[in-house]
Amino acid sequence: MRITNRMLGQNVIRNINRNLENMARTQEQMASGKRVNRPSDDPIVVARILAFKTSIAANEQYKKNMEDAKGWLDASESALGMATDVLQRARELAVYGSNGTMPRESMQALGQEVDQLLDEMVQVANTSYGGRYVFGGSQTTTTPFEKISDRNSQDYPVKYNGNLADLNWEIAPGVVVAVNENGGKVFKDVIDNGAGGKDSIFKLLSDLRDGLNNGVYSDVQSTLSKFDQAIDHLLNIRATLGAKSNRMEMATSRLDDTQIGLTTTMSKLADIDLAETVMNYKNRENVYRASLATGAMVLQPSLIDYLR
Repeated sequence: MRITNRMLGQNVIRNINRNLENMARTQEQMASGKRVNRPSDDPIVVARILAFKTSIAANEQYKKNMEDAKGWLDASESALGMATDVLQRARELAVYGSNGTMPRESMQALGQEVDQLLDEMVQVANTSYGGRYVFGGSQTTTTPFEKISDRNSQDYPVKYNGNLADLNWEIAPGVVVAVNENGGKVFKDVIDNGAGGKDSIFKLLSDLRDGLNNGVYSDVQSTLSKFDQAIDHLLNIRATLGAKSNRMEMATSRLDDTQIGLTTTMSKLADIDLAETVMNYKNRENVYRASLATGAMVLQPSLIDYLR
C-alpha cells in the first residue's frame, strides 16, 4: 500500500484531535467533579447512577412521611396524656364528692370545677397538628367534637363530627402504617354503662358534674370505677401510639443508614478522584504536546513544495 503525504497529514491531524478531545474530557471532569457528564461518556454507569438517584429520592420522601407520621403520633400521645390528667383530677374530685359528710355547697363547687374539666376535655379532643385535627378520623379539617347544651339530644353532652377512618402513611414500598386514633374509639364508646352499651368520656364527666351539683353522693360514688376504666382505656391507646412512634424513630434511623450507603456507592460511581484525574490530565497534556511536536516534523515541507 502506497503511503502519500496526504494520508500522513490526515493521520496526524486525526490523532492530534483525538488527543485534544481526551485532554478536554479530563479537564471537564476536573471542572465538574463528575466522572461522567453525559450519557455518551459511559451509558452503563449513567444508568446505574440514575437508578441510585431514583432510590435516594424515594427514600427522602419516605423519610418525610415517617417524620410527619412520628409528629402526628407524638401530638396524639401528648394530647391523650393531658386527657389522662383531666380524668385523674376528675376522679380525685369524685372521691372528695363521694364523702357523705360534705356540705351541698362544697359539692356544687366541685361540680363547677368538673364542668371546667369537661370543657378542657373537649379542647384536648380537638387537638390539631399542622392545622389538621388528630382525632377526627379522615376528616382532619372539621372540628371533631362539639359541645351540646340540649339535654334531650342523643349527642348530649358532646357530639362527634368525625369518622372512624384511618390515616395511612406509606413509610416504605408496600408498607403502610395507620398514624391516627379516631375520636370515636378514643373518647366516645369507652365505658360500659351496664345496659349493654358504651358511654363516652364526656358523658362520664357530665354525670359526675350533675351528681355533684345535685348533691347525690351515690351518683358521684358510682363514677369511680368508670373513671378507672376510662383511664386504663387511654393508657392502652397511649401505649399503642408510643410503640408506633418508636417504630418510626427506628425506621428513620435505619433509612438514614441506607441513604448513607446509597450515597457513598453513587459517589464512587459518579465522582472523580481529583488527584488521579489531575495526574491523568497531565499525562494527556503531555501526549497532546508530543503529538503536536511529532506532527510538526511529519508535516514539514517536501521537495515538491520548493519546485512549485
